[in-house]
Amino acid sequence: MARRIWTHGLGGMEEHCRTIATELVRQGHRVHVLTTSHPDRRASETAYGATVHYLAGTPPGDYSRSWWRESRRWAQAHFSALGVETVLSMSFAASGLVGLGGPPIHTIVHGWGLNHLRSFWHDSRGWRRLIEFPRSARWFLSTLPRGRALLLGSRRILAVSREIEHELRGYGRVSFLPNCIDTAEFTRQPEGRARARSDLGVTDRDCLALMASTLTWQKGVHLGLRACAVVGREHPELAVVVVGGGPAAAALAEEVRRAAPQLRAHFLGPRPHAELPPFYAAADLFLLPTLRQEGMPTTILEAMAAGLAVVAMRAGGTPTGVADGETGLLVPLGDVRAFAAALRDLVVNPERRRAMGRAARARAVAEFDKAIVIRRLAEILAGDPC
Repeated sequence: MARRIWTHGLGGMEEHCRTIATELVRQGHRVHVLTTSHPDRRASETAYGATVHYLAGTPPGDYSRSWWRESRRWAQAHFSALGVETVLSMSFAASGLVGLGGPPIHTIVHGWGLNHLRSFWHDSRGWRRLIEFPRSARWFLSTLPRGRALLLGSRRILAVSREIEHELRGYGRVSFLPNCIDTAEFTRQPEGRARARSDLGVTDRDCLALMASTLTWQKGVHLGLRACAVVGREHPELAVVVVGGGPAAAALAEEVRRAAPQLRAHFLGPRPHAELPPFYAAADLFLLPTLRQEGMPTTILEAMAAGLAVVAMRAGGTPTGVADGETGLLVPLGDVRAFAAALRDLVVNPERRRAMGRAARARAVAEFDKAIVIRRLAEILAGDPC
């Protein structure tokens, strides 16, 4: 169960849901996905081998009272006929099923508690924050009782990072199960790298940094661009490409034009997930300057699978993915000066960043590949006590 899937938009949560469904099917399991209404109001479809059911009368992609109510009714009406043996709740999507009886619920948690409020605080600026933060805080506080009830009613709680696992230890029955990706999809191909760099006007002598993100203020792309501007003034071989769209996109591009016109920055807009591998192949390192208390960002796993060193803010579950000093460099949250220093270090030390990239690739394949993680998930869903 998920409030958002791949038909509702582009993002880490949507891609994680697709990966789980696809790999469970590949490993021989029957999968039904229950989600909010489709934007074009279709009732159901088959996708990636799974049957997707869109719940009519619910806002697409959002939690709502109608979602809690109608998902409970739908479960009562259809679970038995479909032979549902277990429920996997993406975040708190299955909160409406608490106390219903029936199949056990396993809940994947990408974030919890005050970390959500910290992320909301960073999601707007200036006078807008005075309006938007209280609204977001009220929404979060209104969902907190449902979230707690779901955690207490779950057979197992699956934390996507060690940080979340530690935060939820008081609930018991918590297991670490990281996000995962298809590492083969991001294996770097030399011809693809050369073609993508040529299209961007980047030479072999240049160092290309990549940011792939939804462009909101809490994602911190503006901080990454400021760090790139600082380093780019000293090292003109640095170029940066930003893949993604969002409400802050126009303001970010304008800020670069105004404050750092010398920076070679390419804003490519939102791209379907299938189009991302060539950009990872073209890059020399990956930047994650997020202020959001991320659960486990799939973009860093994709970057690692592509053999890229990662420079990231120490936010949420990012340290679970990035081994500081081995597969990348972590800096304090919001510290642009430290971020620029880490970026500079890898720009001027190509052998170090390549060594980190090789270590990152090895770690991604060993720990975060979908075949390994989803096999473990299937064992947990089947009742493995962990």
